[in-house]
Amino acid sequence: MRRDDEHGPRPSLKPTAPSTLAVVGLIGAALTLLLVARYYQQAPELAWYNSVVLFALAALLAWMAWTTRKTLRPSRRQAQAASAGGLPSRAPGRLEGPEHALQIARFAVLAKAAAIAGAAFFGAYLGFTVWLAVQSGRLTAAAEDLPSAVLGTVACAALTAAALWLEHSCRIPPQDDERHGEGSREPTRP
Repeated sequence: MRRDDEHGPRPSLKPTAPSTLAVVGLIGAALTLLLVARYYQQAPELAWYNSVVLFALAALLAWMAWTTRKTLRPSRRQAQAASAGGLPSRAPGRLEGPEHALQIARFAVLAKAAAIAGAAFFGAYLGFTVWLAVQSGRLTAAAEDLPSAVLGTVACAALTAAALWLEHSCRIPPQDDERHGEGSREPTRP
């Protein structure tokens, strides 16, 4: 058995591909268009507060992305203060203990799942929005549901964007010894 280093193979988590998100969104839109066209009368009511929950989740993921990025990539001001002796010196991307690496890995998995779910719901809301926009001149109920569907579409787009930002923020920058020893490498993930 081939080992990558003395402790075994290094785990990796590939970034979410844009094509994956596009396919998931298109499948969600197509299924929703088919179902809504046939069962609109039995469809659940589109409530505005569903979108508020999605915006709240997007805000939470964005906050997690910001704090994770700040932890893994300290600002220039913090680096200058550390080199001047104001703060304890800590290299960017160095995690203090295994619990921090595990937390970053969990954030990366959460971000990947939220991005795929956000794309699926974006597709579903987009399918609903397209159908309602086409039928709004004919059905008053469709015209009444259209603003909630548009709000849901925007909320799902915000959720997907925040999840992708969190996923990107979980990338650990290459260490100095890796930069000098192997040339240029892609940043690794926990």
